[in-house]
Amino acid sequence: SIQLFLAYGTYHVSFYLIGVLSTIGAIAGRIVCGWACPFGFLQDMLYKIPSPKYAILRPLRFVRYFCLFAVVLLVAYLTEEAWFCKFCPAGTLEAGIPLLSLNSELREQIGMLFYIKVVLLAGFFVWMIISKRPFCRTICPLGAIYSFFNRISMLQLTVDAAKCVHCNKCLEDCPVDIKIYEDGTESAQCLRCLRCMKC
Repeated sequence: SIQLFLAYGTYHVSFYLIGVLSTIGAIAGRIVCGWACPFGFLQDMLYKIPSPKYAILRPLRFVRYFCLFAVVLLVAYLTEEAWFCKFCPAGTLEAGIPLLSLNSELREQIGMLFYIKVVLLAGFFVWMIISKRPFCRTICPLGAIYSFFNRISMLQLTVDAAKCVHCNKCLEDCPVDIKIYEDGTESAQCLRCLRCMKC
């Protein structure tokens, strides 16, 4: 968890975790989001399902910072509960459901909270089919942390202005709808997936 840890009744910050996140971010920004996140891969696959497609409103990209500072940090600190983890769709799919499927004793303890989590996950599944990477772009606090490093990371991509004809092929291929010739890879949205390099 990227939240404050509660250990034996005392809050402490995991400097090891902060160090790992900072090192990765300083080297390559949000490259983890573009190359190593299984939930991101799932979103890419679901978006390939034929359906009407809708763009995500740009103001929604700031919701992830609210999740990071208000829910992941402030609310967790005040309530001593990891509330984001309790409802996170990625956690439900990657940990909650597998644990319940493997442990019959846990299945006996299923309550309303779990059903709410499943409904949230199903809602995101629908959103993933019709929009590009909605969880990454609007909710994910880990992506929000990495996004702070995009401007200063060692890995930066540049556009050859002499060759770019603004055909928007990069926009079609980009999982977060960036016009690389306008936004650049220093954009907080860029996942460093390098798909624009193929254009």
